[in-house]
Amino acid sequence: MVGHEQISIVQKVLDIINPLHIREVGRLITETIDFEQSAERERTAVKHGVDASLDELKRSYDGMEHFLTEVVTKLREQIPEWARRYVQNCSFIPQLGFLTVVSLNPETGEGNYGGEGLQEAWERMFVAEENVYYKNRQMKEMDEQFGDSYCMIIDREVEILHDLAVKILEHEESIVATSDVLGELDSLLALALGSNLYNWVMPNMTEANVIHIEGGRHPLQELVVPSFITNDCHLAGGTDEVDKDLRNEAGSSVTDNSTDFPSAFILTGPNHSGKSVYLKQVALIVYLAHIGCYVPAEYAQIGITDRILTRIATRESVSRNESAFSIDLRQVAFAMNFATRRSLVLVDEFGKGTKSSDGAALVTALLGHFSTLGPNRPKVLAATHFHEIFENRFLQEGPHLGFGHMDIQVDYDVPVEDQITYLYRLVAGRSISSFGSRCAALNGIDEAVVNRAEEIILLQANNEDLEVACAKLSDSETRNLAKAELDVRRFLAEDITAPSRDHSKSKSKGPNHYHDILNRVLSDDPEDEIMTGIF
Repeated sequence: MVGHEQISIVQKVLDIINPLHIREVGRLITETIDFEQSAERERTAVKHGVDASLDELKRSYDGMEHFLTEVVTKLREQIPEWARRYVQNCSFIPQLGFLTVVSLNPETGEGNYGGEGLQEAWERMFVAEENVYYKNRQMKEMDEQFGDSYCMIIDREVEILHDLAVKILEHEESIVATSDVLGELDSLLALALGSNLYNWVMPNMTEANVIHIEGGRHPLQELVVPSFITNDCHLAGGTDEVDKDLRNEAGSSVTDNSTDFPSAFILTGPNHSGKSVYLKQVALIVYLAHIGCYVPAEYAQIGITDRILTRIATRESVSRNESAFSIDLRQVAFAMNFATRRSLVLVDEFGKGTKSSDGAALVTALLGHFSTLGPNRPKVLAATHFHEIFENRFLQEGPHLGFGHMDIQVDYDVPVEDQITYLYRLVAGRSISSFGSRCAALNGIDEAVVNRAEEIILLQANNEDLEVACAKLSDSETRNLAKAELDVRRFLAEDITAPSRDHSKSKSKGPNHYHDILNRVLSDDPEDEIMTGIF
């Protein structure tokens, strides 16, 4: 390679790799392993000529089919003539040895022949595929003579491969060093080729505590969509006097305007609008810049970042005695405890695992905490659906706190699947709604459920009592309730007094007095009275 002396990784490869040791390892492996046979048998196989005893075992095993054909022919000559057609063949099964195969009698479940007419008893081993497998005297003699050749082959190959591993491990240090340096070279080549193929640009690394990205893209998402909408990012963490001096010395128009960048930026917008992708693409661009790679953007000025702290993914497991919300809280606590002014903190949908009012309060307090740390403010990107924190002015836009949302187009006069058009474009200000009900309709939720959800949203927006609204009865429930109340009122209007002990004096208050009252109350149909407005 022309000019390889100027590429440090090339010199590193030449200095570390010991060709003699690597060639020796390669020779040992290629002279011992039969790769074609290993692929066929799905286990590591040893080449012919490596070990004489192994080759002899393999010859015996490979000639087993012809040998068994001769054995079954002699066996049929020894048994009664009527039984010869039932003896199918002889087979060899590893660990079970040699077996005689006899056809199965479906009526009795036994073999059609089991050694009758001979002086020996055939031992039934198992039944498979309408055949019965027997062990007899000849099979036992062959077991003693030939043994379990297949297992013997395996055992011998294991011994040979163990010896090979011992010899290779003598060069362990060279192998590990070679693997590491070639892995590094492979990674750098992949990053270089990817940067060229996907039009990545060289980032401008700076000591100023800023993130300035123009036309940023997600390096993976853009490969799986027909077109990707680029977005900018402008953040500035806390600064001290040294940072201010460095910024002034940078001489860039970008850094000159960095004092206008907020340290925390809150993102809103509907589901599927690209909020999470945006958060991740900023983090990936910052990370790629710090490992010396080009980045997917039109321009990027990245300040030195000491760590990227996230509350994005929640991995639950039955082996962890934690709820999803507990995991989220622990991630946030870690970010709060370890974030510095040079950290990048990503918070995606924090607070959604608990009561909405508690979640909104927590995310408000968290973002307020980060934006009020003065010179120690980290750079924060957050996405949330808690719009009440903006409507109630719990968080207000200012020099250190910015609002943005992913733009959409809404048209309620078209079919449900076409009502929302996602533009995936970051614009200033906050979204007026998360359009959760429209997203539900797009994902197959029944229209009746969506309509009911939108009714409740409207009631909530008008400060209606949702408990009373949701407790509204249907027409049939209202009629049943009215009938029940009228029955109770009729019952209360009855004269219910204890009947006289002398039933002869009061015929109207006999033994069935109470029963008659209930029949009279319940037998009357109050429907006409209900309809005429008595209730």
